Formats: sequence, structure tokens, C-alpha cells
Amino acid sequence: MSRTPDDAPGAPGAPGALQAPRTSRAEWGVALLGLLLVVGAVAFLLLDAVRSDGAPPDVAVRADSVTPAGGGYLVRFTAVNRGRQTAAGVEVVGELRDAAGVETRRVTLDYVPGRSARRGGLFFARDPRGAALQLRAEGYQEP
Repeated sequence: MSRTPDDAPGAPGAPGALQAPRTSRAEWGVALLGLLLVVGAVAFLLLDAVRSDGAPPDVAVRADSVTPAGGGYLVRFTAVNRGRQTAAGVEVVGELRDAAGVETRRVTLDYVPGRSARRGGLFFARDPRGAALQLRAEGYQEP
């Protein structure tokens, strides 16, 4: 008796043939969820790139705290870039005005990415809590 290729051992449908396990509904569900997440992330990134208006950096500086430090006082601050573009070399200036005069301090932040914040500190010889303190971003470079 001769064998046909369909009933040879190991052929699909032949007696004793190994069959691949079926994919369960849970596996299909997880695969679909993964596909939706990937498509959603790509769509979000493309939409964000298209909507980008190229607005320049808009850096605002606010004082967070004043603490004694060494022989003076440390003013900790946060610089917030509300623009979409990154600002490099951000020059932050702090001016302390009181009856004794004006005390000016400067610090440079390496970069402040768009829609983010960076923290820093300025050291003053006089106590800023009893005077008018002004913090501002004075300039930046394009990276």
C-alpha cells in the first residue's frame, strides 16, 4: 500500500500530526490593546508636531524659598518655560532692593526645555525677606 502526501506522518490532518495551538481570545484582546496604544502614541506625536506653532521660549522665574546659607541667604527659584521651544543658557537675574541699596546676583541655567521647569538658587549677602526681591529671566540662546 502506498502513502499519499496527505496521510504521511506529520502532514496536516494526518493521524498523529501535531497541530498548532489556537490563539485565545485573551491573547487577541491584548494584541488589539497593544496595537491601539501604539497607533494612539504615533497619532499624538504627529498631531503635536503639526500643531507646533514654533512659539519662542517664554521663561518666567518665581522665588520658592529663602534660607540662611553660610554668611548670607539662599533664594531658591524655579524657572518655567511656557513656550514650546527650548531655551539654552538662560540668564536669571535677582535684584534685592532695600534702604541699603541694590544687590544683584546672576546665574545661568544650561537649558530649560519647552513646557518644563528648572530649579536653581541665588546667594545674597542681605536677607531678602525684609526687602523687595525681583527675579527675572534676562536672556537665552537657541540651542
